[in-house]
Amino acid sequence: MSLGLPGHLVQLTLARALARAAHWFALTCLMAGAVSVSILSLSRPELWITVLAVVAMGALLVLFTRHRRIGFAAAYLVVGTLGIYVFTRAVLDVPDVFPASNMFLVALPKMALVMVGGAGSTALAGVLWSTAAFLLAEAAALVAILGTAVPYRPDLFTLSTYLVLVGVMVLAGIDRRLSNAAQPAIHRAVQDGANRQLRDALDTRAIALLNDTTVAQLVALSLAEPGALSPELQASLRHTLTTLHDTNWLTDIDARGNTGPQPTVSTAWLSSAVCTAIERARDRGLKIDVTGDRDALARLDAGSDRDVGLAVQQCLVNVILHAGIAAAEVAIEEDLTTISLRITDAGRGFTESESASDRLGLRQSVRRRIEQLGGSVVIWSRPGAGTSVRLTVPAAQKNS
Repeated sequence: MSLGLPGHLVQLTLARALARAAHWFALTCLMAGAVSVSILSLSRPELWITVLAVVAMGALLVLFTRHRRIGFAAAYLVVGTLGIYVFTRAVLDVPDVFPASNMFLVALPKMALVMVGGAGSTALAGVLWSTAAFLLAEAAALVAILGTAVPYRPDLFTLSTYLVLVGVMVLAGIDRRLSNAAQPAIHRAVQDGANRQLRDALDTRAIALLNDTTVAQLVALSLAEPGALSPELQASLRHTLTTLHDTNWLTDIDARGNTGPQPTVSTAWLSSAVCTAIERARDRGLKIDVTGDRDALARLDAGSDRDVGLAVQQCLVNVILHAGIAAAEVAIEEDLTTISLRITDAGRGFTESESASDRLGLRQSVRRRIEQLGGSVVIWSRPGAGTSVRLTVPAAQKNS
């Protein structure tokens, strides 16, 4: 039983829990013995010495519980052995009260002494301590019984307590070994899972980059008029080549590592990646109306701004490529914790569930990119009724 804890904490936690349970059991036994003998001492004053022996055992047990040092454990064994002798001899010397030596009252201090093994740091140490305590307790009791007129009978109470405690410690030790043996496999499984996530993120970024750059430029070239390329398209191609050649696009170090000051609200729109994406789409002949609060984009950090801009760019490329119309609308909305952008066109539309072969950019460059930011993508479309894509991403808290 690992309790969901790291391997290096399991053994310590279980050892402390077992020690606490053993000590409480021992204290209960000693308290029961002290109370029982106190009642008997009302008619037999000489029994008060047994109360002192039990109290001494209890005091040492409390001290050992608080500090858990070998010296206190050894002292508890010595004092407990003497206390068991005094307790057993005094109680059994009471005439006509106990017919045999195997009475539960006589076994109480012996059971308390056996519990010292529950504080062992390992299963082997615990078994050795309990065995030593059991043998000392039985020896002290036997010597005391032989000095009385009460016949000796085997004490099953102490023996059962010893066997149960040893069994628990052995099972706990076996479980610890099994848990320790399983830890390397668990760590390997966790590492393999992390590696799979990294590979998946790498594949996602590679596919998204392909749609953001190569596919987008091929679409622009296919729609360009015959002859020389326009200056805008040439600039866009140069920017794409620079992105592919000069930036560490797989790790986004250039974009996500930017912790410099954010643009002011007055320049937020012009410096945003969304504005850049819209201007590029306009250069390719798409008429775009922008509505809503453009300066709300200032609430996005550098990494989110870049990914939202690339997602909007892919949506506009999809309009150019699939909608059969040269007009679209980008609406910007915000609330206290999020920003939403809705890209709408009145084109031919599509059925998302039936478009697996030609909507790779929508799934990779849009949906997965926004979801990795902790946002969501909602698509409304049907054949002949246009398409509306709503991108919602977390943003900095809006000032009220």
